[in-house]
Amino acid sequence: MTPDDLWKRYSAIWSLSDASERGAELSVCLADEATYCDPNGLLIGRDALSGYMAQFQSSVPGGQFHIRSILHHHDRSLAQWALTGADGSVLQTGTSFGAISDDGRLLAISGFFHPGNGSVAA
Repeated sequence: MTPDDLWKRYSAIWSLSDASERGAELSVCLADEATYCDPNGLLIGRDALSGYMAQFQSSVPGGQFHIRSILHHHDRSLAQWALTGADGSVLQTGTSFGAISDDGRLLAISGFFHPGNGSVAA
């Protein structure tokens, strides 16, 4: 999977409400020992991230992440994203850094929220 495809598939997981479907997709996109960090804290493992995604869905019903652009070299990438609400309005923008494992899955994700946006993301 290309880095662009990986980030797009990963961002779509944030909108999956079914925990088993979310878990299956996280297994495809995240390495076994994956970590996720954003201004709200550090999570270790896919199960912790899946729970965080469920909390996000409760706090932002109908929210969806859209990847705007990807920069990638070697095993590193930057994804520019926008979070939209159920009505399609942009609620938050940000950048996520990803380290990619040898098998092509995300190993470590660090999310950054751009200033000037509401603190909506999870």
